Amino acid sequence: MSTGRESIAQHLASFAGGELPELCVLDGGPGARSVIGARPLRELRGDSLALLDEIEALWRREPERRWIGWLSYDLGAGELLARPPRRSALPQLVARQFEQVDELAPRRASATPGDWPLAALEPTIAPAAYRERVRAAQRYIHAGDSYQINLSQRLRAPWSAELRAQPLAARIAALYGQLRARTPASMGALIAVDSERAIVSNSPETLLELRMGEGRDGGDLARSWPIKGTRPRHADPRADAEAIAELRASVKDRAEHVMIVDLVRNDLGRLARAGSVSAPRQPSLVSLPTVHHLVSEVACTLAPGWTLRGLFRALFPGGSITGAPKRRTVAIIDELEGEARGIYCGALLLLEPRGLRVSIPIRTGVLDDAGLEL
Repeated sequence: MSTGRESIAQHLASFAGGELPELCVLDGGPGARSVIGARPLRELRGDSLALLDEIEALWRREPERRWIGWLSYDLGAGELLARPPRRSALPQLVARQFEQVDELAPRRASATPGDWPLAALEPTIAPAAYRERVRAAQRYIHAGDSYQINLSQRLRAPWSAELRAQPLAARIAALYGQLRARTPASMGALIAVDSERAIVSNSPETLLELRMGEGRDGGDLARSWPIKGTRPRHADPRADAEAIAELRASVKDRAEHVMIVDLVRNDLGRLARAGSVSAPRQPSLVSLPTVHHLVSEVACTLAPGWTLRGLFRALFPGGSITGAPKRRTVAIIDELEGEARGIYCGALLLLEPRGLRVSIPIRTGVLDDAGLEL
């Protein structure tokens, strides 16, 4: 374990030099710790949640050795729909075990010089085609199949002309440095898939945090922080305050938030000690550099005998990025989107000696020689 003297910038500089092809950065943003792993002892890959059993056995045998990895959204969707996951460009499940990681003390990200390294994002489907997907989703809601359907579409952005001549690792490091300096997120990440691709995430959402022995009567505490309800930030303080007031007063946003909190309560309740599930009556406001969110903490004490695979089967994919009811809504999303989501809306995983944390990779994509794909 490091003393915290190292900085993410130093690791990014090493990455830019091509020295760390298996670098994993889980960036807590300002005021939170960050975890960095490089040169793993082993890597496990698979296309089934069953691989989590092997990962868990190794983790429990050597809890001092941390694991960092990811699961695709399609793996969770396939589990819910009882079919193989849709194939995407990335492996469905990857976990890397590290003999030690660098744990960086909380600090504020420093400014990174340079221009934004990407051109504008462009959709991969025509606007009219996406609007038709939205109308189809509305028809399902009107018919009573679902209360809420969270559709997505694929976007791409090429590298800026100024950066195209630079090595890929240098471009990736430049983008992530800019991202964490401009809009740091509490669950950010930079994970090199291989020498040609990297996952970049700027997510604020935690699917699951588990702390062993911190629940009631010494049980294991599990918490989730679903986000639902968003307004953009404003430079003018008065306009920003009005946006906050509007968000808090919005009947629509509050109804959506309560719906997803109830879904997460139900998901956690499948694994909880009877009577231990709790959620606040009112959501909290979280203000990020560009948006305001409504967020609630849903918590429980897990019943004895929980497993890593059982946790993912209960919670994954997160209800805030599917809709409700989850299984039927995932089937509708599967039909309307018609393609794999990949890492987007999947899960980023950290296993530690006393527990684990899992983020939902929203605002997340894959960087390669062509640019960014969301």
